[in-house]
This record gives sequence, structure tokens and C-alpha cells, in this order.
Amino acid sequence: MPADAEAVFDVVSDLDNLTTWLPGSVEVELSGPNLIKLWLPRRTGDLEVERRIDIDWDRLRIRWGSETNSSCSGSLRVLRLAPGRSAVSVTLSGPPGTARSTVSAWIEESLEALELVIATERRNGGMVHQVARC
Repeated sequence: MPADAEAVFDVVSDLDNLTTWLPGSVEVELSGPNLIKLWLPRRTGDLEVERRIDIDWDRLRIRWGSETNSSCSGSLRVLRLAPGRSAVSVTLSGPPGTARSTVSAWIEESLEALELVIATERRNGGMVHQVARC
């Protein structure tokens, strides 16, 4: 990512603006303190899930999941590389029956959108989070 790890983490931990970098096919909204509700596309119709979000600023890590269900869970960690450069590591388990290639495509699309958000914010000199998606 073309920014310091803390700047990237500011974006990914902003739960009000997750849609700026998540795949366009995934809908998300806050449903309570540290809870998000997701609507994930499936061939048999969208799947609605609610997951707890834990944000760890010291480790620049976010974890999401459910105590009773391992699907649709994972973690994201921002790694410090050099001044103005960072990397993002993601692990994700998709909904039951979702192909691994679909989950990989979601991650790739998200990281590309996140990089665009970060680059746009650096150009504009601040936190924007409102990048238009095509």
C-alpha cells in the first residue's frame, strides 16, 4: 500500500466506510457496537450474516467472526514495511459452499479498491473514504 501502516489501518478500521473498499457485491452495515451485518452473494440468493469485529490498534489487526460459526470469519493485518509503504494480509473463510476462487477474488477486489482509496487520500491530503466505484 502506498501509505504508512497507521494511515491504512485508519481506513480499514473505519467501520462506517467499509463499502469504500469491500467488493461491490458485498453489502455491509453496522448493526451494533463492534457488530456488522453482511449480505453476501450466492447462487441460491444472498446470505445475511452478523459478525463481531475486534479491532487491535497495537497490532494493526482486525478480526471478525462468530463464536458459533466459523464461516464468514477472518482477519486483516496491516504490516509496516517502510515510511510511506505498508502491506495488508487477509485471511477469510467464505460462506458454506462458496468456491475458494470466489473468496480469493473478493480479497483481490478488496485490496485493489483499498489501494485506490489510500492513493486517493494521499493525493487529496486527508481522509476521504468516498471513492466512486464503477
